[in-house]
Amino acid sequence: MGDKSKTKDKKKDKDKGKDEEPKCDPRNYSRYYDTPDGCDVETKIMVASRYGIVAGLIAGTYDVLMFSHVVGLSPIMKRYARHAVPLGLMGATFAVVANGMLHARDADDPLNYFVGGAACGPLVAWYFRSYHGLVPGALALGMAAVVKKEAVDRDFTLNRALPNHMNLVNSWRHDWTIIPDPRDEMRHTCDDDFDLDCDDDDDEGAGAKNKKKKKKKKKKKKK
Repeated sequence: MGDKSKTKDKKKDKDKGKDEEPKCDPRNYSRYYDTPDGCDVETKIMVASRYGIVAGLIAGTYDVLMFSHVVGLSPIMKRYARHAVPLGLMGATFAVVANGMLHARDADDPLNYFVGGAACGPLVAWYFRSYHGLVPGALALGMAAVVKKEAVDRDFTLNRALPNHMNLVNSWRHDWTIIPDPRDEMRHTCDDDFDLDCDDDDDEGAGAKNKKKKKKKKKKKKK
């Protein structure tokens, strides 16, 4: 009996261990706020650089297709580097300076973010090839960083996730209807007109019924 109870207890402990195991994160990439500020600084530098490089690739694509219209591999790569390198360095500079300020001052406040954003001012001037972008760029990025810091501290999301039913690009993935309702467009675009039409039809129907009742009453009186 004692052996059976021990085996049962072992099974229970194993089941508890399985239940208590942390769930694996399906993401295979890191985000900036996976860890608090000042922790895992190397990863934060890589993530901030990645954000800047992605923005630079988008800007470079717009430049090549809509503005410069360069032809050839080397000119195209130069135009992409013209955007991706400065923006990637801005992300890395912000992460280094902001986290360095936190460790130096031993204080986690918006001033660290402001200095980190302001440190990107020279890179803004280099990106726009004008010294006039030095001070305005530093102030603008510093204030934007302060807004982001306040939003994070107050648990407020600046970029809210839109629901999937608002006619987005991937809304077709959630549409299981075989034939769409022909009145759906009317309901969504002109609700007032649609309701008025329905009300008019109801009024016409009520008027016709009243006329029929009056005719029946007249016939009964004649008889």
